[in-house]
Amino acid sequence: FRSVGLGQASVQDRTGALYFVLTSQIFSSQASMRVFLEERDLFFRERLSGAYRTSAYFWAKSLADTPNQVMFAMMFSMIMYFMVGLQLSVGHLFVFCLSVVLTTLAAESYVVMVGAAVPDDRTAAVLGPIAFALMSLFGGFFLNIESLPWYVSWLQYTSLFRFSFQALMQNEFRGLNFTCSEADAHKWVERLDESTRAHVEEFIHLLPCPVPNGETHLERLKLDTIDMWTALGWLLFYFVAFRALAFAALRWRTSKMLQGEGRGAIQPKAKPDGAKLKGQ
Repeated sequence: FRSVGLGQASVQDRTGALYFVLTSQIFSSQASMRVFLEERDLFFRERLSGAYRTSAYFWAKSLADTPNQVMFAMMFSMIMYFMVGLQLSVGHLFVFCLSVVLTTLAAESYVVMVGAAVPDDRTAAVLGPIAFALMSLFGGFFLNIESLPWYVSWLQYTSLFRFSFQALMQNEFRGLNFTCSEADAHKWVERLDESTRAHVEEFIHLLPCPVPNGETHLERLKLDTIDMWTALGWLLFYFVAFRALAFAALRWRTSKMLQGEGRGAIQPKAKPDGAKLKGQ
C-alpha cells in the first residue's frame, strides 16, 4: 500500500488499505480478552474479601486502559496514513485518526463486555472472533449493503466495520480526483468480449475514465448512505453502550458470586497428577 498515487489502480489500493486498518485494529483487540479474564478471576477473589466494590474496579480499569489504547491507535494511524500516502490535509488526518481511535475503543469495549458476561475463556475465545467476522461481512467491503435481503440487512447496524468504513471512505475519497492513462483505458477494454472490443478500440481515446473521482467510487459501493459525522457518532455510541453493558454484566456476575452461585468459577485450578507426586 505504500505511496498509492492517484491512478486508477490507487482506487482499489486505497479502499483495501482503509479496510485493512479497520480489520487490524478490531481483531487485535481480541488480545485484551485473555488479560481481562485473568484479572477478572483475581477481582472476584478480592471482591469476595470485601477489598473494593465492582464499580471502583471496573471504572478504574477503564480509565487506566483507555489512554494506552488511544495512544497506540494514534501511533498506528499516523504511520499508516503517511506510508500509504492518503490525502495530505490536517482536516483529513484528524478525521482519519479520530475514526481509528473510536473504532479501537468500541472494539475494546465489546471485548470487555464479552469477557464480563461469559463464564470462561473458552466461550470468550469463540464468541469474540465469530462476532467480529460477522461484523466484517456486513461492513460494506465484501458485500454491497443494498444487495442484502431484508431479513439480514438489519445486521449492518450492529457492525463496527459498517460505520468505521463509511467514515474513513468518505473522509478519504470526497474531493479526490483520479487520473486516467491510456494504459488504464486499454486494461478496461481488454475485459470486454471480442465483438464489443472491436467496436470500442477505435474510440478508445474518447472513453471516460472508469473512476474519475472519489464521489463516483463511494456511490458505486453505496458508502455514501450515512453521513461521515453520523457514522462517527454511532462509533461513539457503541463505545459507551458496550462499556456500560460490560459493567452491568460484571456486576451481575459478581452478585451471583456473592450469593454463593459462582464460587466455583474462582477456585484455583487443580494441579495435574504429576505435580502432586512431585510435591509429595
